[in-house]
Amino acid sequence: MADAVEDTRRSVLRALQEDGRASFSRLASELGVTRRLVTQIVNQAVERNELRLTVSISPDLLGLQRFAYLQVAVEGAVEPVRRALVQLPETSFVADVAGAFPIDAEIRVGADPHLSDVLTQVQAIPGVRSLRTHLYESIEVNRYSPLRTGHTDFSVDAADRAVIAHLQRDGRASYRELGDAAGLSAGGARLRFERLKRAGAVKVVAIPVRDHQRETPSVGVGIRSSAATGDMLSFLRALEPEFLATAIGTFNYIATFSRESAQELIGVTDSLHEAPSITAVESWANLRVLKEQYGEGDRLAVTGAR
Repeated sequence: MADAVEDTRRSVLRALQEDGRASFSRLASELGVTRRLVTQIVNQAVERNELRLTVSISPDLLGLQRFAYLQVAVEGAVEPVRRALVQLPETSFVADVAGAFPIDAEIRVGADPHLSDVLTQVQAIPGVRSLRTHLYESIEVNRYSPLRTGHTDFSVDAADRAVIAHLQRDGRASYRELGDAAGLSAGGARLRFERLKRAGAVKVVAIPVRDHQRETPSVGVGIRSSAATGDMLSFLRALEPEFLATAIGTFNYIATFSRESAQELIGVTDSLHEAPSITAVESWANLRVLKEQYGEGDRLAVTGAR
């Protein structure tokens, strides 16, 4: 019985990671449980700070054009470096890592020379000895953020911004609440949200709060492969990464895999090592995720959008 309840809990939370506004009634019907149980699972997860329901904003809408993954070597105390990276506006992900590099970070920037300026700024943080930088050529999977769509001409107005701002505080706010915040009817708020969602401008997600979890929540992997890009992406997608990018530099691909146990993560890395077309695999355990923010904090950028 306990196993069945836990399986249901995992299924509900995983569905919300894909769509934070998924209907509780629909989830209950699909899982063969009551809507009350689904509601209880979600409310408990939020109250226990296991996840937060928020809206992620498209990189296009925020004017973000380039993305990089940094592995940070530290000399001396790690905490000041950790704190500086978390506070840096351009970091969307920061984690304590097991391995040669005690911290890793993802940065998202605008047009040149923004990237070089940020890298110079990171290198200047007291305690940073060196950086290993990997440029993303394309992001293929990001469970918690919209992907780039190329819709740089997509425009938002004051009502759109009000809807987005309210969703940043409550990803499951009712359309009536969104309408009140934006000066619209509930139907008008629904139309605004559906337009933003359809264009890939926003995505409401349930992001796990992983900074307090004791078990290793995820593993990052750098991969080199001799296979054609399309074939390799199909293989990696089948392993259900929560993040996957093609990269330029040390690795051809960078991925993040999250599972419920260390044993399941070992199964993933075993599959990578056993693939004949993969020539090198380097993995690192994200011991504690300190920051995971995909646009929900960028209110100024949203306000400035056309």
